[in-house]
Amino acid sequence: MAPIQRLLPEVASKIAAGEVIERPASAVKELIENSLDAGATRISIELVDGGKASIRIEDNGAGIPAEELPIAVESFTTSKISRIEDLARAGTLGFRGEALASIRAVSMLTIRSRARDEEMARELAFRGEARIGEALCARNPGTEVIVENLFFNLPARKKFLRSAQSEIRRIIAVIQGYALSFPETGFILRESGKDVLSYPPSSLRERVEVVLGGDLLANLIPVQFTMGRAKIHGYASRGDQTRANRYMQFYFVNRRYVRDRVLSHAVNQAYTSLIPRDRFPAVVLFLDVPYDEIDVNVHPTKAEVRFRNEGEIHRLVLSSIAEALRRTSDSLEQTVDSFYRGVFPGESGALSQSGAGDDFFRGSGGSWSGAAQELREGDRTFEFHEAPLSLFSEERGKGILASGNLYWQLHQSFILIQIRGGMVVIDQHAAHERILFDRAKADLAGGRPVVQSLLFPATIDLSPDEYERYEELAPALASLGFESEPFGLRSIIVRGIPALVRNWNDGRLLAEILGGEGRSGIDELLKTYACRAAIKAGAKLSGEEMESLADQLFATTLPYTCPHGRPTMLRVGIAELERRFARSVSQKE
Repeated sequence: MAPIQRLLPEVASKIAAGEVIERPASAVKELIENSLDAGATRISIELVDGGKASIRIEDNGAGIPAEELPIAVESFTTSKISRIEDLARAGTLGFRGEALASIRAVSMLTIRSRARDEEMARELAFRGEARIGEALCARNPGTEVIVENLFFNLPARKKFLRSAQSEIRRIIAVIQGYALSFPETGFILRESGKDVLSYPPSSLRERVEVVLGGDLLANLIPVQFTMGRAKIHGYASRGDQTRANRYMQFYFVNRRYVRDRVLSHAVNQAYTSLIPRDRFPAVVLFLDVPYDEIDVNVHPTKAEVRFRNEGEIHRLVLSSIAEALRRTSDSLEQTVDSFYRGVFPGESGALSQSGAGDDFFRGSGGSWSGAAQELREGDRTFEFHEAPLSLFSEERGKGILASGNLYWQLHQSFILIQIRGGMVVIDQHAAHERILFDRAKADLAGGRPVVQSLLFPATIDLSPDEYERYEELAPALASLGFESEPFGLRSIIVRGIPALVRNWNDGRLLAEILGGEGRSGIDELLKTYACRAAIKAGAKLSGEEMESLADQLFATTLPYTCPHGRPTMLRVGIAELERRFARSVSQKE
């Protein structure tokens, strides 16, 4: 083993920089915090190649005096704290004095700044640790920082950066967080000269609308609660308005954009009985607590905080959202009822049958004329239909179905079919997933998708992350049958959708597909599309629709599982039923 030795300064600086600057978004975050601490009301961010080639951030803040600029780029230099006691009451976003030094150590850095009482700006240029230029220049008060060739001297770190689109999405998430926390500040983001984001100074409500979208804002409820010295305010979505991921969850502690397990767990617990486990509410929550009740110096990037009394904070967040949900015009009980209407139809006596699946597979030839009857036992409803018997064979009696058999729909989720020697139970959602997935693969392989034109084209507002994904996947979506095109800065207009889709929901389906968390690649896109577009538990199907669903399922390549590997059906033999009921052949009479 080699002897213990002190690291060279250039090695130590790169290690320290790696803790703070992990990727382009890290540099953007640190520089935005500096601009906000300087009182900027306008911040412009320009990128090239997702920030890997160049990041340029300019603000109209207080600026750095010329004589202090060389000190500002050194390690552990700051104007925000001077004593250890100041850490306990740091009210600024930055305070560690590492940001500029860390960025300088792993890039080619140029900084220009002019204080408001000075006539000229000072410029310094660096290549890693080495200063390579200095000059006076003209510019308005404020600061401009240019970060070029990030990680040029750390090739091992540079090769782990993602694609430009992926890095842009991370930067957008950072900007959105601070845009929500500082609505009075304007933000502009450009990539290679193209506008990506534009947030003019506004009120909090207006900023929430432009970041989260007007459709979502209409379904947010205000949150306002006080407990002791802690206060919380913001917005949370109704119990029936959820997302497929946590992308629309924003938490702020004393205006600091943070990730925090206590806050996240409290929000999840508040919605536990209202939404399915794989769905997530949208929240924008601002927590104001005394500075001596939190520790912000627990993470190199200041992305996490530690509360002195986590239990009280958890209770505050949980109570605030529960109270907000109770205050809505749709009461808590109605919200719960709305959820269970879709999952367990018939469980509430007040619920009506919506007929969500009517006309699902019905063609222009009119409705099926088979006999149908509803049997009700208390508040539970199920149906059975005389089977048209084309499940496995067009010729009556030659498939596994025999003449006069029945279809049942159980809890508007499962299809029961009597077959020769027993019965088959089909999960209608999983079955339709398989059908849509196989059809989509065939369309992408060169088939011509069947498109149904929308009577009224739909305009959909997307989040920046969703819009970037739309641009990436637009050709694949067109192959599936989505006829769409960009319409404005972050909106698209849809004129046609795949013919098999019935869960369009005024465009929410496409937003769900584009917002899939952690999904990438065409195969995952197809799985997401099939899952979101398939009929859901709670959709009422006619006998004709059940027959068509079964026919199409058994025409797929892998009818026994959905694209995610879950079973689509169960077969129960008559022998198994007899065994369960302790019957023997002699007892069949």
